[in-house]
Amino acid sequence: MIELKLVDESSFQAVLDLKISEADERARFVAPNVRSLADAWLYRKNEDVFPMAIYWDKQVVGFLLLEIDKDEAEYFIWRIMIGQQYQGRGYGRKALEVLIKEAQMDRACSHITADYVVGNEKMKYLLTSLGFQETGFYRRK
Repeated sequence: MIELKLVDESSFQAVLDLKISEADERARFVAPNVRSLADAWLYRKNEDVFPMAIYWDKQVVGFLLLEIDKDEAEYFIWRIMIGQQYQGRGYGRKALEVLIKEAQMDRACSHITADYVVGNEKMKYLLTSLGFQETGFYRRK
């Protein structure tokens, strides 16, 4: 069973150890987890960015960086990755399904947005297969 839990002292190192092989084309689309944890730390005072360990049973298999914007009533999937040794087992899909259910139960959430790098066709397929609609992108100045 997939669970999403805040990264803490017990999961921190396991999240840092998750990697995607440089030989895997997805490696160029996914920021290292150390960067994602640093981003979460930088925005910690906002209390709206949540670094989540993705567990299968009691094993950390992936990482998800979530922003919950209460003003926009939005769950924003900033990043998601599954470690190379756990890929191809549906853990990414199951983690997103868990997050979608949590968002649906949150009365303060009206929509979910996800970000991915243009060219990451596997992520695009995963998101559209879960009902996400592509809306384009914008660049912050």
